[in-house]
This record gives sequence, structure tokens and C-alpha cells, in this order.
Amino acid sequence: MMMTRLGHFIEKVVGVGAWFAAVACAVMLFLVVINAISRFLWASIPGTLEVVESLMGVVAVMMLAYTQAEKGHIGVELVLQRLPGRVQKVVNSITLLLALVLAVFLAKENWKMGLDAWKIRDFATTYPHVPLYPGKLVVSVGISLLCLQIVVDWLRSIKKIFIIKDGTKSE
Repeated sequence: MMMTRLGHFIEKVVGVGAWFAAVACAVMLFLVVINAISRFLWASIPGTLEVVESLMGVVAVMMLAYTQAEKGHIGVELVLQRLPGRVQKVVNSITLLLALVLAVFLAKENWKMGLDAWKIRDFATTYPHVPLYPGKLVVSVGISLLCLQIVVDWLRSIKKIFIIKDGTKSE
């Protein structure tokens, strides 16, 4: 019961991350269009490239967790479909565990990089000096959300291995 609530809570947080990514995407679109118009009329807006680069990372990573929650990642089912039901569930569980190991490694390294950037107040070298560390920290948050979503999916897959269709536990 508690795991179900925690899973729903994590999925709601992942959904908020997806909305954050959607807003970031809209901001990128607005900046690029305004920059293109201003370049045509007078001159490019300084810092647009740096802001859009930071927001691209935010959009990409925040949507990873949402795509995982929606089961939207690409899966190779050609071989998997030929296996018995329980074996499919075990393979799915192992795959999620491997994905979790990779995501935890990515999160750990991104948190190191993001916190280092925050400590030194990493800014773009071009004018205007746009801060880069917020984008790096948000990327770390996004990968951490992916880790949490994979944990939820992995625990659900483990549960499915031990539950028979009628809802009783297998032996």
C-alpha cells in the first residue's frame, strides 16, 4: 500500500518535471523566434544561444523520466514475445535493474558536475555571462527523477513475477 502511494507520488513529481520541460521548450521556441526576427531587423540578442543550450538539456532529461513513466521508451519485443509469461517478466525486471544501475551512475556523475559548477558559479565565457550551473543542476534533478521512476517500475515488475493472474501469490 505504501509502495503504491510512493509510486503515485513519484509519478506526479515526474509529471511536474514534464510540465517544467514543456515550459522550457516554449521559452526556447520564443527565444529562437525573437532572436531570428531581431537578427533580421537589427542584431542578434546576446546570450540566446547559451540560454537555449541550457534549456535543451533540461528538456531532454526531464522528459526521460516522464517517458519511462508512460512506458514510452523503445523496447525490443521480437524475441521477448516468444518467451513464456514468467520469463518475460523476469527479463523485464533484469532490464530495469540494469537501466537503474546505469541511471544511478549518470545521476551520481551529473550531481558531481552540477555541484562543482554551482560552487564555482559557472558562467558562459561569452557576453552576456549567462549562468550555466542552474541548467546543470536541473539536469541532475531530471536524471534523479529517472532513477526514482525506474525504481518504482522495477519494484512493480518484481511484484508481477510473484503474482499469478488471479491475484494470488506464486510459490
